[in-house]
Amino acid sequence: MKLSNKIYSISIILIAIILVSACSKKPDIEYTSTYKMAGEWFTRYYQNNAAVTPFHKIVSYNVSDPAAAQVWVDDLGQWPFVAKFDVDIASLAFKAMSNVSNANTASPAKTLKVLEGKVLPGAGHTKTGVVVDSIYIRMEFSDDPGKIYEIRGHQRTGFFEDEY
Repeated sequence: MKLSNKIYSISIILIAIILVSACSKKPDIEYTSTYKMAGEWFTRYYQNNAAVTPFHKIVSYNVSDPAAAQVWVDDLGQWPFVAKFDVDIASLAFKAMSNVSNANTASPAKTLKVLEGKVLPGAGHTKTGVVVDSIYIRMEFSDDPGKIYEIRGHQRTGFFEDEY
């Protein structure tokens, strides 16, 4: 067999391998059980329907067990708190909880009381009018007893025009 025939045969085989591998099925993406409640949010704290903070970012994300019905909520230093909230994934609701531990090292003695909350798909609007998910959480802080705060806001798009 001539050298040119060998090169031609090897080239045909390589092209066939490339074509077959390019047509392979994309892998299925696996999500945690709480992915619909996770995200970055621009929120404000309200008390008696009056805003008491400017817009700031909070985050919600899954706990280490991908099947758990809990999410971490971190207000990134506004109050400050970082806490695991129990959730009802089917209704996208934050469950009522008393005496929730605060994992934020800036104020570890403070606890929280979650009264209710929800993620509302498609119910929020960004600064530029983009429709996104909305979030609200009603809670009480142990270092400010008797005062109920509501965290309200919308999901972050990542677009510069929608940043606060």
